[in-house]
Amino acid sequence: MLKNWRSWVLVLLFFGPFLVYIGLGLLWLKDKGWVWMTAAGLISLVAGLVFTLLLTRWTKSKKAFLPPIDWDAPQTFTDFDRKAWSLVEVESEQGESLAMESLISFDIYIDTGKRLASRLAAHYHPLSTDPIERVPVIELLTALELAAEDLSQLCRQIPGGDLITSADWKRAVVAANYFQKASDFYSYLLPLFNPVTGVSRLASQHLMVKPAWKNMQQNLLRWFYRAFVNRLGTHLVELYSGRLVIGANGYRKLTRKLHKTGPIDPTEAELTIAVVGRKGSGKSSLLGEIKKLQSTFEPPRSGDSAHPSHPQGLDRFKTARVVEVDFYTSSLGKESARDRATRRHAVKKAIDSDLLILVLDIRAPDHSVDLAFVESWAQWYLDHPEIVAPPTLAVLTHADAPGLPGEWHLPLDWINGTTPREVAVREKLHALRAVLPALVTDVVVGPPPNSSATDSNELVGPLAQLCDRAERGALIRQLRNASTQSKTNRLLRQVGQQGKSLWGSIRHKKESQPSEP
Repeated sequence: MLKNWRSWVLVLLFFGPFLVYIGLGLLWLKDKGWVWMTAAGLISLVAGLVFTLLLTRWTKSKKAFLPPIDWDAPQTFTDFDRKAWSLVEVESEQGESLAMESLISFDIYIDTGKRLASRLAAHYHPLSTDPIERVPVIELLTALELAAEDLSQLCRQIPGGDLITSADWKRAVVAANYFQKASDFYSYLLPLFNPVTGVSRLASQHLMVKPAWKNMQQNLLRWFYRAFVNRLGTHLVELYSGRLVIGANGYRKLTRKLHKTGPIDPTEAELTIAVVGRKGSGKSSLLGEIKKLQSTFEPPRSGDSAHPSHPQGLDRFKTARVVEVDFYTSSLGKESARDRATRRHAVKKAIDSDLLILVLDIRAPDHSVDLAFVESWAQWYLDHPEIVAPPTLAVLTHADAPGLPGEWHLPLDWINGTTPREVAVREKLHALRAVLPALVTDVVVGPPPNSSATDSNELVGPLAQLCDRAERGALIRQLRNASTQSKTNRLLRQVGQQGKSLWGSIRHKKESQPSEP
């Protein structure tokens, strides 16, 4: 009681002078006459309207003072994870219907977390009745740690966000209610003493100021609720997907390198480019040309429109590891068992790549065997929705073959050229683009053997662009490889690390003991 009494004294000492000044001002305006009273009322009304309009505009603007919440699906999410992400968005929308008083209670966040965890668990483990019974405890703690860290960083972007306590939220709501009641009481009494000013203030208070003030309070609380659901939902999806097995530090290291804008560290950002094609398609020659490009091609200068404008993609291309996948065979007439076996083997070898280059021989009478490979390749990813299919680029080889119409004279324009060879190759490109599935990003003409860097620009541009996209697939692949490691091997490795640490401690203890004389 004593503490409350002192609080009221402090409140009176703070607001008392303002109330006295307001009373003296009203008496002075009354002595000056109705003209001054009317002018003061109009100024008060205009100020209230301007305050309300600006408050409503700034609290609903895209450039609001509250930090933006990213509702784009994270880079690590697969198509199956994106379906789970829609559950997180639905849960966040429920915050719009919650009462403001409930948003300052811890219980609402605990209940929301439980409900969200149960819904996501049902998505990933439909037969499970307990949302956390199928996840290791350490991975659950990792998800909570990452969510808390992200939410803390968001809140620190609000001025004073690191100083607010739960009690401060409650006192602010209570004080705002008391202030609103006092303001309403004053607005109802003012028309009795000053009809002109009082009526205008009462209309402005109820129609404009009061709704805007309430909207600002609710925006802040609802923003925090949505941010809580967003961050918790993100890492719960990562938890149920099994990608938090590498721990919080490993997860941060892998995911946050996507946002780097400086030079790429080859040890962290190495991509794997796989080159695959039928026997005799020229994939070995193309592989050599790509490796030569990696060692000789210089990234374009800023503002150079003659070169591809993907500096980050070029850096990743130059540090990528290019591997050759075993060929698949093609038989004349009916497909043989060997053709199917070599195609399955090629698909199996290519699934660990971050970017796939499909080599197509322009001299081939048909490309049914290549289409069969692409279909098997696409089907594998449909059967494994937890993995993102890497971007695929088809490269047409042997465009310099003597059997094609016209002669081979550089430079050649495959887009607008009018020579017989340019027209024939362009028609082949259009025909392949029409039959290849959407999984194949584009079809380009590969450089001839021993070509110069200038002649290879048409290949470097698409590769640099796709290397930017391949970074996301590489991240998911690394997370998946870590999450699918044998539990036995992980346990043995951890035991070995502990044993090594224990042995080091024992040796250090023995070395630190003084030798006997």
